[in-house]
Amino acid sequence: MIKSKIQSSIVIGALLFSGVLFAVNPEPVKVEDPVQLLKNVTTNVLQALKDSNISPKVKSKKIFDVVDKYILPYVDFNEMSTWVAGRTAWGKASEKNKEEFISAFKILVVRTYATALNSYSNEVLQFGKQKVDTSKNRIQVSSKIVRANKENISLDYRLIKHENTWLVYDIIIEGVSILQGFQAQFSEEIKHKGLDTVIAKIKEHNRQGEV
Repeated sequence: MIKSKIQSSIVIGALLFSGVLFAVNPEPVKVEDPVQLLKNVTTNVLQALKDSNISPKVKSKKIFDVVDKYILPYVDFNEMSTWVAGRTAWGKASEKNKEEFISAFKILVVRTYATALNSYSNEVLQFGKQKVDTSKNRIQVSSKIVRANKENISLDYRLIKHENTWLVYDIIIEGVSILQGFQAQFSEEIKHKGLDTVIAKIKEHNRQGEV
């Protein structure tokens, strides 16, 4: 089962992703500004959620489309899977097992994001001024969630560079890593029972969660 803490954390992190067209720059190609990217992404996702303002059951299906179209293209599932499974177990796994795990894990993430987004209630995501060294391959971008009549929530994003753009591989809510949450669920079972067992378990969970 997916832990409720992971789901509640993802609702905030899910606000940051969507399909953003990257500008084509003359040579040399500049690295995409990760802070501006996340700002643009947030705007597009919030607009998509507003456009989904219909009945709850239909809205759930619409949110699956929002997650699949606007969020997943900007998540590094290879990196996430390596962390979740553990580098030793992942390194020993066959290419077929890796592909099966990523496929099942991706559906799991889609359903987790979609469930979380159903509880969205007009939170606002703000990015403060910050310097990010885009010459590095891994960076962290900070922001905060501003909520009406509630305490603000700190939100950090870990991104990995792919050529001239970035993919998110972890979200940290109030110091708690979503990636580590998934890792805690699966890494020990993978270590002791193997990747096949966990793949079957995730697939079964995905089937139970079908809309």
